[in-house]
Amino acid sequence: MQVTNYFKHKLKTQQQIGLWIGLADAYGTEIAANAGYDWLLIDGEHAPSDLRTTLSQLQSIAAYPSQAVVRPPIGSVQLIKQLWISVHKRC
Repeated sequence: MQVTNYFKHKLKTQQQIGLWIGLADAYGTEIAANAGYDWLLIDGEHAPSDLRTTLSQLQSIAAYPSQAVVRPPIGSVQLIKQLWISVHKRC
């Protein structure tokens, strides 16, 4: 059974409007998620984010139709695995 990645499909087939979030704040992220963006990128590289704040931001986005994308602060395999599990629980 092949799983379709609807986010990638939409990126290829239609115009998307997204927002880079540079705040480590779940409330600000929820406001952005409620604004109707197609995707929200949580920028962990240039924001004062850690794993907990990133996870709380992901929880804030989960209640809305916006697709969450995470840019981790470093390319650590362990951190990427933790984020991957968190993001894919929503799918």
